[in-house]
Amino acid sequence: MASTMLALRDQRAVVKYLSLKKTDPTEIHKQLSAVCGEGTASYKVIRDWMQDFHEGREDLMDQCARCVGIQSPTNGTLAPTDPSIVVRLEELINCDRRISLEAAAEMVGVTQHTAQTIITNVLGLKRVCKRWVPRLLTPEQRQGRIANCHELADRYEAEGDDFLNRIITGDETFVTYYLPERRTSTTYKPGMTERKMIQHKFRVLYAIFYDVQGLLLAHPVPEQTQMTAEYYSYLLRDLLLPAIKRKRKNSSGKEREILLLHDNTAMHNAKVTQLALTDLNIETLPHPPDSPDLLPAEFWLYPHLRDQIQGSSFKDRSSTWSALSHHCNSITENEMANSIRNLPDRWNRVIDFSGGLHIL
Repeated sequence: MASTMLALRDQRAVVKYLSLKKTDPTEIHKQLSAVCGEGTASYKVIRDWMQDFHEGREDLMDQCARCVGIQSPTNGTLAPTDPSIVVRLEELINCDRRISLEAAAEMVGVTQHTAQTIITNVLGLKRVCKRWVPRLLTPEQRQGRIANCHELADRYEAEGDDFLNRIITGDETFVTYYLPERRTSTTYKPGMTERKMIQHKFRVLYAIFYDVQGLLLAHPVPEQTQMTAEYYSYLLRDLLLPAIKRKRKNSSGKEREILLLHDNTAMHNAKVTQLALTDLNIETLPHPPDSPDLLPAEFWLYPHLRDQIQGSSFKDRSSTWSALSHHCNSITENEMANSIRNLPDRWNRVIDFSGGLHIL
């Protein structure tokens, strides 16, 4: 049965109705799960709701805040569901879908538990391939994923391995590094000082493109440079295309036809980018929104690189990039090829599972 998007407020109303009919909380949870699927409130939440009803607490706003473990603002304190906190978290995630829970909580100024609660229960997101995506896909999103995967699977069946061999895939991501700095602060006692260590946070934005034959381009975006549609067009025209011409040619010596597989962010779909792709004679393969499980850079490359460098110490931006470049060049051609050759299996699984997100 396909799951239905039912807000916690609506689920609570259903629980109230069924509790008045003396329905057991286990049975209530079972009935809600049949309708809401992954979005169902937990058994403990349902039981707490029923206790609230029994004790006469009827405030929907207060109880819906409590249902996700959030303190009500009635005591004068700032509630984690304050719109400003929710908006700030949403902006951070929209800017960097791979941002860690720890970093997001620190930048907003709330605990990790509060950030997790807001991200999952208020924004409705979850982690897939280390990227934040909607926890429950709408029927339209599922149908879009199925349609795209049908198109790609049919094309692979018609063209065979040559179709995969022409695919170039890539994406951009941030890597965060910290630089410690000692500061001296005076304590309340005269003549007594203490040293505190603080950390400065910096981010390196980089783009990587590869195909079944190996790495094509690993490019660090210059500091103070924004990754815009204009810069992405420059990257395709002046960096990626020359690398392809230099490294990949057919046995006849002719340049091969290029199939670009990247996500469909606003920057990639911008008119400037589309005009550049047309001028360069690069065909873009369809990619459904919020589908990191269908992009090799998302489900394999970046998680692999982060596992390699996580916990390492770097003294500056150049050493961070040197480490990334080293690990990119150490990846074998077979590893890169396998991530692309596994795509048909992923397309078929999306079709078989009615468009749902799956980590394979």
